[in-house]
Amino acid sequence: MDEKSLLKHEEAEEDDEDLSRDGRGWRGYCSRENWKKRLPISSWAASYQPEYLFNDVLSSVVISLTEIPQSLAFAAIAGLPPQYGLYSGILSSIIYGILGSSKDVSIGPQVLVSLLVSNYSIIHVDDNLRHSADFIILLAFCSGIIQLILSFTRLGAIASFISTSVVIGFGNAASLIIIIKQLKFFFGLHFTSTSIFDELWQFFGNLGETNHWDLLVGAVTLLLLLLLTKVSKDAKALQDRREELDLTRWQSICLNILWVISIARIALVIIMMTLIAWIMTDQGYPDAISVVGNVTGGITLQVPQNITNLQAYQAISVAIIVVPLMPFMLDYTVAKKYGRINNYKVDDHQEFLALGVCNVLGSFVSAYPVTASSIRSSIMNEAEVKTGLSSIITGGILFLAVMFFTPIMEFIPTAALAAVVIISLIPHIRLKVYRQIWKVNKMDLIPTLATLICSLLIDVVYGIVIGIAVDLVILLLPIARPHFSMRISYSGENQANAANPFMSPAYIIQVETSVKYPSGDFLAEHLYDMTRSTDYVRPIILDFTHVSRLDITAVEYLGQALKDFHRVGAKLVFAKLQPVVYVQLSSADLNHMILAGSIEEAMDIIAEDVNQS
Repeated sequence: MDEKSLLKHEEAEEDDEDLSRDGRGWRGYCSRENWKKRLPISSWAASYQPEYLFNDVLSSVVISLTEIPQSLAFAAIAGLPPQYGLYSGILSSIIYGILGSSKDVSIGPQVLVSLLVSNYSIIHVDDNLRHSADFIILLAFCSGIIQLILSFTRLGAIASFISTSVVIGFGNAASLIIIIKQLKFFFGLHFTSTSIFDELWQFFGNLGETNHWDLLVGAVTLLLLLLLTKVSKDAKALQDRREELDLTRWQSICLNILWVISIARIALVIIMMTLIAWIMTDQGYPDAISVVGNVTGGITLQVPQNITNLQAYQAISVAIIVVPLMPFMLDYTVAKKYGRINNYKVDDHQEFLALGVCNVLGSFVSAYPVTASSIRSSIMNEAEVKTGLSSIITGGILFLAVMFFTPIMEFIPTAALAAVVIISLIPHIRLKVYRQIWKVNKMDLIPTLATLICSLLIDVVYGIVIGIAVDLVILLLPIARPHFSMRISYSGENQANAANPFMSPAYIIQVETSVKYPSGDFLAEHLYDMTRSTDYVRPIILDFTHVSRLDITAVEYLGQALKDFHRVGAKLVFAKLQPVVYVQLSSADLNHMILAGSIEEAMDIIAEDVNQS
């Protein structure tokens, strides 16, 4: 596993150690102090300052206007009607504002997760395929339950088994798939396809039917967003140097206007394109620009469909493994990034709790699985958001939008939404990292490419599962087949001499990892093969310097190895044992076992035995 995954394991162990040192242990999880920690709103609300309100309100308005077009586009990627993206943003924003440990994270529909669940929007009815949100909503409910279990049992470290290699492979594969699927909206084409390759075939086959108005809208939207993204970085740099620059009043006003425009870039461009589409429709050209069309208003509270249907759970069984973990990895990565930038700590167990509650409660308002959005979170950071109040206000604005403003959304051009999707994918397209992986550890390319290729050829969910499986094989292989270093040593002055003509050199085998049940058999078989030679009498010293722990299976295999050596009249000595391993072997009471504190002591034991012989 890579460095990031190992770091998460260490953090989990440190958390458990902290609980033990505090004298609270697992019982402390239900203490008043701990539950106060589980409600971050109790911390920031108690210390809220009036000057925070401007940044929180500004960021919430900008994020809401950004999330609306993103939600409509991401719902389409998930294979759902556009309003389902809005449903997914309402409760998740409010809940994360209350429970989330990062003020800079925007929770809601996300482009990669939308693709991840997209196959579960298609169900079989009388040998026909039709789109339905039922399975995806049920998947959100199940994912939330699993995330809550992982949070309460403090087993969040399980998510670290999705390594950076797998995340990179998934991100690049998903980005490629989504971009290919957005091409038909960007060019104003209308066709259906059965696979990503059929999508490409249909695209090039229908390219002659391109809607030039749609292409123009998409291209202008994409260029404006790229330009304003660059302006946003420059504006942020100027904001950070405001005190050094000694700006005049008018320069300061212009900089503030530029800053607001840059953070509201997606909202402003979409509003402009929507206005153009509405004007053209009003002027008698309703079909010139392809638009979203009907967006159902209102929101309904209901229990997820098929919640008691066992066949439904069977249909989403593979996704239940992946969907609770991958969105957490995406969320935790974003939260940790801005936690480091703004100097605050992000709690992984709390993030699992927040996501779990978002998904469980969200499923009752027809939401699909959510996670952190990189683009929206970066905007929140640029807007210098102060507290979780911003997320709560965002949820309220999204609720008002669903209830009263869906007629306006009907005029949003689909080509403009395709451009927004492409912009949203930029943080997830990581091509330069392959060269870095090649230089650092070539083995990491195997799970990365396995995830990438299988996601493209089969499905992204199965691609992730296969990538994790390959990664685990690479992780466990050194444990199952540990590396041994072997050297020959002599007793006394480390050399054979005339006074000791019968002295045989001893093999010293240093085991460089802990011996567990897969490696125990491998080590025992290796020793057995050495004793099979004719008249074998050479003693073996096992150097256990790096062995920190044994299990019962390994102890049994070592006991068999001792019998093999005794059968041929040779010695097997265990040397340089760590305290835990010494206790384990001593307690095992194995026949013919010899323990030595050092290599020198082991050599003396062997020499004494030879002299007696």
